[in-house]
Amino acid sequence: MRRGTLTGRRGRRSEATIQMAPLIDMVFILLIFYIVSTSFVQDAGVRIDRPQSAAARQVTQRYLPVAITKRGTVHVAGRTIRADDASAIEAALRDTDTRTIVIQADRDVPTGLLLRVHDTCFAGGAENVNVAALPR
Repeated sequence: MRRGTLTGRRGRRSEATIQMAPLIDMVFILLIFYIVSTSFVQDAGVRIDRPQSAAARQVTQRYLPVAITKRGTVHVAGRTIRADDASAIEAALRDTDTRTIVIQADRDVPTGLLLRVHDTCFAGGAENVNVAALPR
């Protein structure tokens, strides 16, 4: 038998080939799996200059971003809300599949405003509220 050929029962030779369709199917399945399992970066949609922290760590679970700008405006799900509007937080959480909120506050936001938004998130039904920071 020569290399690269197969001999059948009646002595006919056929070329050995690689089936490309199953290979392409597997590549697409792996690509879809990678896309679905990748955690996408969630952005609040406004420019925030986050503070730095030595204790900052990456959040790996899905979350609802809440942004507080330097001017003190609060943004949730693309909408501007009042800092004490728990019903808007509750509605945004209802539209997502998570009960975790990450507050992305500018470094110049007063602590009182940050704490008021933090309390509003819990009043709106959040189970876990974090404050975003850049690692040092």
